[in-house]
Amino acid sequence: MGAKLDEIYEIVTKKAGFKGRLRLAVKTGIPRVKAVQEEDTPELIDTFKKAASEILGKDIDKLS
Repeated sequence: MGAKLDEIYEIVTKKAGFKGRLRLAVKTGIPRVKAVQEEDTPELIDTFKKAASEILGKDIDKLS
């Protein structure tokens, strides 16, 4: 559960540090601890990818 969401959190943390991770939590409304418990639905993954791409200024699909 939440493996893809956790992967997105990991990418953002590596590229943008703790501040980027916090911004992802704020933008998605789901902190990392809760994200790993959530089901990886296509809608949720899309929401996380969009937020992560905005934070990093790059398409996250090209970073994973």
